[in-house]
Amino acid sequence: MVRYFCLLIVLILVLGGCNGGGEPTEKFTKEDMGIVRIDNGQKVHYGMNRTDAEKVLGTGQEHARGVFDYDFGIAVFYRDDAVVAIRMEEESKGHYQTTRGAEIGMQIGEIKKRYGEYDPSPSDDILEYFYDNKKGKFLEKSPKTESSDIFIFSSMFHKGQADTFLFLDSYYASSGK
Repeated sequence: MVRYFCLLIVLILVLGGCNGGGEPTEKFTKEDMGIVRIDNGQKVHYGMNRTDAEKVLGTGQEHARGVFDYDFGIAVFYRDDAVVAIRMEEESKGHYQTTRGAEIGMQIGEIKKRYGEYDPSPSDDILEYFYDNKKGKFLEKSPKTESSDIFIFSSMFHKGQADTFLFLDSYYASSGK
């Protein structure tokens, strides 16, 4: 739980900063905001209802309002019984990957191959993508508004290797709801 709050604080601080560099040109869909079980290919993604998500993940343990922990280092955050954020941590390695094939332990270059060339935030320890789903384009910096139409993918690195992935919308990032 402490790690969750630390990660959330880091994410909020980073959201206040800017990203540099060029924009990825491809789309980023709700399905791209998700994870896949390696053993059977079942997916959980942004917007999926809780009942369907738990068919893939099993029954979660609620540790905060709307926040459920699942086996293998997966946490899912629900708003109105729909997935609005997914967190993958080190325990997920070998069990889950993102829907674009990124796995815990990959280096930043491998993540960029799957999500597009985009300069990391001011820190080499975090790589973030901000996508405006209404406009259908990536943003050059974090949005100033809270919106469920702004998708965020954040990769956090330790010693050059991804140790946490976070998918969420900017409304959740700003409000925790």
